[in-house]
Amino acid sequence: MESYDRTLQGTENAGRIWIGVYIMAVVAFLSCLFHVWIAFDVHPFTWKTPIDLCFGILALPIPMIIGLHFRKTLRNELYKDLLSERTYRICDRWISRLLLYVYMGFLLFQN
Repeated sequence: MESYDRTLQGTENAGRIWIGVYIMAVVAFLSCLFHVWIAFDVHPFTWKTPIDLCFGILALPIPMIIGLHFRKTLRNELYKDLLSERTYRICDRWISRLLLYVYMGFLLFQN
């Protein structure tokens, strides 16, 4: 009788989750640009408004850069046989899910 590893459940869908993360990142970036465009038309011009909006736009790619760098590091460790395939698959799935939640939060909680 073959034992079933519940922690690997759903790891085969990590590629689809990564596609969703990329789509959500693009949508969040475009949505932020749209909000910036509206904010410049609606709010009176002060120096605080463009600075806040620019920091908001610059903050969007930071989670993606960190997540992709961590994924690349894990992949390099996997190729050097310093990490098991099981651990890589589990981490890849959780990194993609975390980034998906981050970009959902960016979309839902924009000001």
